[in-house]
Amino acid sequence: MAKILPLALGPRKRPPAAGGNEVDAGLVRRMQRGDEAALVRVMERYGPAILAYTYRIVGDRHLAEEILQDTMLKVWQHARLFRVDGHLKAWLFKVARNNAIDYKRRKRPVVEELGPTLPAQTQRPDREAERAWVATRIDAALTALPLVYREVVELRYYHQLDYQEIAEVLGIPLGTVKSRISYALKRLPRLLRDQGIDQHLLDL
Repeated sequence: MAKILPLALGPRKRPPAAGGNEVDAGLVRRMQRGDEAALVRVMERYGPAILAYTYRIVGDRHLAEEILQDTMLKVWQHARLFRVDGHLKAWLFKVARNNAIDYKRRKRPVVEELGPTLPAQTQRPDREAERAWVATRIDAALTALPLVYREVVELRYYHQLDYQEIAEVLGIPLGTVKSRISYALKRLPRLLRDQGIDQHLLDL
């Protein structure tokens, strides 16, 4: 599929919701009026996070970019069906997740993992190297969690979705989101210790 927007980097039963806050609501209204600049703004606002999220699922950068483009195309095509008071961010993640899972079912198995975390721009090589090591160990600890728990942790703490948005993305009850996050947070300290990470390393 041809790219419809520049990248800044990284079965639906009812019309998708949109909005989530005043900025998103304004963007949705503009897209409903056919304002292409609003779609570009949505890409700038959420594109990097969705790209990172889908890359963690499919493990392929080029495919993740295509999934992102397809997600944005669907936003544009269905803008008139959005509820302005809904959750645009949650809907974007849900569409991207469904596309990524569909690809994995159709094509080939991919190892389920959160993937490497890109280090920040280097200021002190020794500190950045230590941060990169910690990030790798955290990913390894998260990978030790069952997928259903790992997924809610990633959406909550990597992408800052709230509990209701996570429930919408995954299609599960709000109470299930809370219980899965609670379970994961109880397990993670031991898993982090197994990876050699003490609390002081998380403050780097």
